[in-house]
Amino acid sequence: MKVLHTADLHLDRSFEGLKNIPKQLAEKLQQANQEVITAIVDIAIKNLVDVVIFAGDTFHQSRTSIRTQAYFIDEMKRLEQAKIPVFITFGNHDYYAAERYWFDFPKNMFLFQKEQVETHYFMTKNQEKVAVSGFSYEHPWINTNKLSTFPLKDQSADLHIGIYHGDTTNNGQQNYAPFSFSEMKTKGYDYWALGHIHQPQVVSADPLIVYPGTPQGHTKKERTVQGVAIVSVESGHATVRFEPVAQIAWQVEKYSLRQAGSLQEALSLLTELLMKGVKDQRQVILKEIQLTDTEQLGEEFRISYENGELLYYLQTTLLQQSNQSLFLFQVKVVSEDLDKKVVIAATPELLKQLELNYIQPEIFSNTLQELVQNPLFSSVVKINEEWRERSVEHADQKIKEDFVIQEDQS
Repeated sequence: MKVLHTADLHLDRSFEGLKNIPKQLAEKLQQANQEVITAIVDIAIKNLVDVVIFAGDTFHQSRTSIRTQAYFIDEMKRLEQAKIPVFITFGNHDYYAAERYWFDFPKNMFLFQKEQVETHYFMTKNQEKVAVSGFSYEHPWINTNKLSTFPLKDQSADLHIGIYHGDTTNNGQQNYAPFSFSEMKTKGYDYWALGHIHQPQVVSADPLIVYPGTPQGHTKKERTVQGVAIVSVESGHATVRFEPVAQIAWQVEKYSLRQAGSLQEALSLLTELLMKGVKDQRQVILKEIQLTDTEQLGEEFRISYENGELLYYLQTTLLQQSNQSLFLFQVKVVSEDLDKKVVIAATPELLKQLELNYIQPEIFSNTLQELVQNPLFSSVVKINEEWRERSVEHADQKIKEDFVIQEDQS
């Protein structure tokens, strides 16, 4: 039997951490989730799979847009025409509520609608009887281990598959049907189709237990997507391979500007290097670059980097040259000194606002109340507006020596 297993598509989710997106690119991003579904169905039909499994969080929220529902249902009808059954469970993001779905699901779809574990059966084209056990979320969380209510392998079936959307008990959180792999193995199933973890993981080979990961990354942290899992399952043995379906690729690369002697040379070099990485214009690349060896480029480069002009120029140039397929969403200058500093995830404006607050006489005095009341201190230091300004300025310098304050783009 051949299975297409996917999970955590998060349809309707936006691509996060992006600013100043041009209209044409925004439209491509909006269409990307739909194109992923189409690619999944194409792969299922091409590979003549016996079943497709969606292991939770197919949608990004429980109230899914009508547009996304309609597109998804139409694609499932293509699988119905190809006589491919579909099993779908609902996870912590798209927890199931029947009244929120505007359309009837096609007859080839088996929906797990309850938090109670159920088992459905179907026959493959080769007349193999397959049991599929699973459950769905009806709330944003499940605090209990659901494995205890899964049945042991049905001996009357040729194959038995388990679908489980959740996380292991040793991961610190207990909100997502916490379980253990050792208990999972005791059920005797031929394959476990997991969901919830966005990074692809083959957890066990015997039996085969797989988190396919999200097939389409929606943040820069989701760069290691592999696609959908194509699983060949026989009694007592299973193998897996992956086929890519992502329409949007996230990339982070580091470039040295040691060879550039001026701002003009740096722009030319960066444009050339970045365009070399554009190979398949059918896929949109969202890229962050980290620049090293910039010290020789002087004040003009530093100013253009800090005020955003460098990023804006590269964004505009690369979008034009790549036919809207490469969007540079972040530029970072990295140095050895910067690497030694502690990074604080906050807007840089926060420090300025704090300094404006602390320079006010009342707040400043309250902060240093114990110090200014010391007679030795007050006999040496005269606290006035000039002294307050110098104190705050010195504090600003010390903070910037030891810390980097930047917004978290994840």
